Amino acid sequence: MIKRIREDKNISREEMADKLNMSLSGYAKIERGEVALTILRLEQIGQILNYTSTEIIEMGNQNTLILCPTIEKTTIPIQSSDSLQLSDKDLYIQFLEKRIHELKQRSQELEESMRRGS
Repeated sequence: MIKRIREDKNISREEMADKLNMSLSGYAKIERGEVALTILRLEQIGQILNYTSTEIIEMGNQNTLILCPTIEKTTIPIQSSDSLQLSDKDLYIQFLEKRIHELKQRSQELEESMRRGS
């Protein structure tokens, strides 16, 4: 999914790697799904592509995108909420709470825009 979005925006792999301050081969592994992503890295990618991290996840096939929330340098792979350990679920809940907050903000912005437009 990240590769498709990047290509749609006419951004090269080299440019992405440079903006992420990483090697081209490291970035290529992200696109091929060979490495797990941290939320921080996914957010960085999202900023470059002008998407939120959760939008990228929602657009992708969740069976191929592995999300790894990182809190205090502890990386825990998450594939589906059904297979999570209790500590993993806490991290996943934090991620979902952030997405809820983002959606509430967007909803408020749209409501305000509609009121001004009416």
